[in-house]
Amino acid sequence: MLDEGKFVASRRNQHLRQVKLYAGIMKPSVDLIVVTHNSGSVLPMFLETVPSGANIVVVDNASADDSAAIAEAAGAKLIEIDENVGYGSACNVGAAAGDAPFLLFANPDVRFEAGAVEALLASATAYPAAAFNPRFFSGARRRFRRWSRLLPASDFWHGAPPDHDCAIPVLHGACIFIKREHFERVGGFDQKIFLFHEDDDLSIRLLQAGIELRLAAKAVVDHAEGRSSARSTESGRIKGEAMGRSLVYVMDKHRMPLDVPAERYRTWLKLLWPHVLFSSARRSKLLGFVNGLNGGPMNSLGKRQ
Repeated sequence: MLDEGKFVASRRNQHLRQVKLYAGIMKPSVDLIVVTHNSGSVLPMFLETVPSGANIVVVDNASADDSAAIAEAAGAKLIEIDENVGYGSACNVGAAAGDAPFLLFANPDVRFEAGAVEALLASATAYPAAAFNPRFFSGARRRFRRWSRLLPASDFWHGAPPDHDCAIPVLHGACIFIKREHFERVGGFDQKIFLFHEDDDLSIRLLQAGIELRLAAKAVVDHAEGRSSARSTESGRIKGEAMGRSLVYVMDKHRMPLDVPAERYRTWLKLLWPHVLFSSARRSKLLGFVNGLNGGPMNSLGKRQ
């Protein structure tokens, strides 16, 4: 999809000048919220592709790298949190820091193709009672969420990913475009969810509030999946724990059946797979998931140094 070689320093400088000029002329209609945690390796490219006109709010979850410095250098509004409070909670903090009529939540490993935000705005005009996903790619591969464990099988998407504007079963949390009034009406992200399934939960609550979930097909982003934070054995364990705890929580919250012993058994079997046995990171994440299923303590990724 996007060619990294095209993003040279001259374009970055031109982009920052445009952002400053736009900010001095008119009030942005979009607050773009990006949550970082040790995201310094992907944040510069993310900022390169954000179109002028969006108010960029970077909420940093106690990064130990240069994420905060990168955000400040780019002229973004920076909010630093002293400890990692989780993705949804940090998104809520970022949303509360602005007042634009539209909110765009995006992972730092997302890159916007030209015209993406404008297409999202156009879709919101055409469908005023909806929240939106763009079309996702990961390199040349198309990505699309067909189902959620919080939905009945009858609501799953069947067939090839759509290439046209349409209703979709669930939102992909890597990039969500939503009216501020809709986000506030449902109470934002559930702050009891540290990480994972917060997009499923938000989708269900939006649907219950009469807000449609739609694909804005003309908006395209590239998503370097799983690279929002630096990878390590410890971060993998924490993510695994969060995934397990979040699964138990959202299934109970929405009164969906969950066979925890079966989940635990399947996870132990996965630990025997060869590509897991020889990968400390994969083993750590799966063991963390089992701990999360057991209701083990959700360890923080640490406080700001």
